[in-house]
Amino acid sequence: MARRRELKGIANALNSSFVSRNNDFNGYWSLGLLKHFAIRHRFTSVGIALPETRLEARESLINHLVRYYTSMLTKLLNKQRIRPDWVHNVEIIVDFRPRGVDTALIEGAASVEPFACHCKITDDRGRHYASTLYGRCWMHSAKKESRSTRYHDE
Repeated sequence: MARRRELKGIANALNSSFVSRNNDFNGYWSLGLLKHFAIRHRFTSVGIALPETRLEARESLINHLVRYYTSMLTKLLNKQRIRPDWVHNVEIIVDFRPRGVDTALIEGAASVEPFACHCKITDDRGRHYASTLYGRCWMHSAKKESRSTRYHDE
């Protein structure tokens, strides 16, 4: 029988996938693209809310991430046999200026700016299950990055 505490593992799985180098959009790392989006709009953080209800964002990257992670959430809930009505809200927020963090402990070159990625699942009872991961990323630049070989023009 499924238990709501398994939502903590789902939050970890969503978060791990979100910061992964395998999370790409059109062949480029989504976090670098999100950082570029944030800088362009003068945001210090960018978030998406799941499950997908209706997409209002004009940004195709945001639309892609919402669709992809809504699908992943559904698959993870089904795999753990967790009822979808137990999940009230899911947020994934990437903070490109994390505060109160010892940046020396975050892996990667010290010249690359740190980020914090937070995934929070709120269940139907109002209880929160959260995961936070730290890393470093540069803003997307097609001149500096290599495009993933997984991406194919269609």
